[in-house]
Amino acid sequence: MVNILVPTDFSSLSRVAILYAVKMANKIGGRVTLLHIITNVMEPVGSELRQRIKLVERDLVKAAEVDFEPVLKEAEKYNQTGTAVAYKIQKGRSFNDSVNLFAKKNGSGLIVMGTRGASGIAKYVFGSNTVSVLEASPIPVLTVPENAKFKTFKNVVYASDLKRLEREIKIMLPFLKIFDSTLHVLHVAERGKDPEILQNIIKNTLKKIDYRKSTITIELEKKVENAIESFVEHLKADLIAMFAHKQSFYEKLFDKSVTKKMAFQSKVPLLAFKS
Repeated sequence: MVNILVPTDFSSLSRVAILYAVKMANKIGGRVTLLHIITNVMEPVGSELRQRIKLVERDLVKAAEVDFEPVLKEAEKYNQTGTAVAYKIQKGRSFNDSVNLFAKKNGSGLIVMGTRGASGIAKYVFGSNTVSVLEASPIPVLTVPENAKFKTFKNVVYASDLKRLEREIKIMLPFLKIFDSTLHVLHVAERGKDPEILQNIIKNTLKKIDYRKSTITIELEKKVENAIESFVEHLKADLIAMFAHKQSFYEKLFDKSVTKKMAFQSKVPLLAFKS
């Protein structure tokens, strides 16, 4: 049974993620935990200030309790198989740290969060809790676009740089088998690479792992995120799977990762694993 964690701020976008997670849990027999984080912006100094902050936090907890009521009622409408849906309210100094700590303590196997598309320069400089969690989380994060509705994951596009091909496919295998998905391996090759050699590398890896519901596509001399988007649209894929690789400070500053770019611009859910 998969324990799905859905952080929520009670926005319409987080409600999309909640309903998506509930429908997904219905399909795979999982359970869903909704998590609201109340962040502390400062460390209180002095007993009087500390007492005031405690009163504010108490009011915020009460408000969150009230906000959860319509959310749970809405989730119950889509809960066709009696999936367990619980909620928790946590206090912490950092949203990311609170989510990751809760996920670790409670054995969460997947984090589901909503994401809204951004365009132009906003796509590269705008920060959000969803993308921050995606970057930091050691467990898989599923980002759900604002108009997405869960059906199934029949066709999964795995966009790979081929550096850790076998290891990454093995990590995905349990997920693929649950949904009986067809895995479409997509690699966008650099100029000068031999597509036949690359195809054979992928083919031999798939044969070794023995996952036969798969296809291989090599795209040449295209911008990676554009190639992925075009392939996904043509295939009418249900999901994109990618692995977020660790970057240096300068890589983060000057070249935002493809995984994070796709989290903003993808029209289908993106499942990001930490490599």
